[in-house]
Amino acid sequence: MGAYPGLGQVNFALVSAYFVPAWGHGAWRVLTSPFNGFEDRAHAVAAIYVRDLFDLGLTGLIRTSEMLAGVKMVVAAAFVAYLIELARALVMRREPNRETIDLVLLLALAAAVIWIVPTLMLGDPDLIRLQATEFLLLVGAAVVITVERHMEHSAQVPSTARPAAAPQAALVALPPVQAALPR
Repeated sequence: MGAYPGLGQVNFALVSAYFVPAWGHGAWRVLTSPFNGFEDRAHAVAAIYVRDLFDLGLTGLIRTSEMLAGVKMVVAAAFVAYLIELARALVMRREPNRETIDLVLLLALAAAVIWIVPTLMLGDPDLIRLQATEFLLLVGAAVVITVERHMEHSAQVPSTARPAAAPQAALVALPPVQAALPR
């Protein structure tokens, strides 16, 4: 790692800086009071969808809401872990742990899918816009990191290109043009 982190790492740090307070605060509110989970429309839609899917009662709805909040809290904690890992990597002048980045991205994308499916089923344009924006933030970060890794990998792999054959060699195998034409 040079003096500066790569674009994918900085992009993911900015995405993490968004998701830590957004998802962490929302999850904290739900975990401290079960009724707060129903004030947030996106969270309520996901909890009600899961309740309807598994035919749960009122107690099951509250437990589902708390479980979903726990998932959001775990993802927010994973983003904090990535930010700590990036800070450590910058101080030590090394690359951040790729497994940490991969795990955080996987957890966040899975959680985003958990929230976007019920929102799409409901069809509320404002909630769809919010969920799609968060999902695209995560997908964009994954794409940037993947492309950056591919570019690093292709720069490290030595070119095993064979010496180019002379252009005339391909023409030698072809029959003359006059012989190919019908008479």
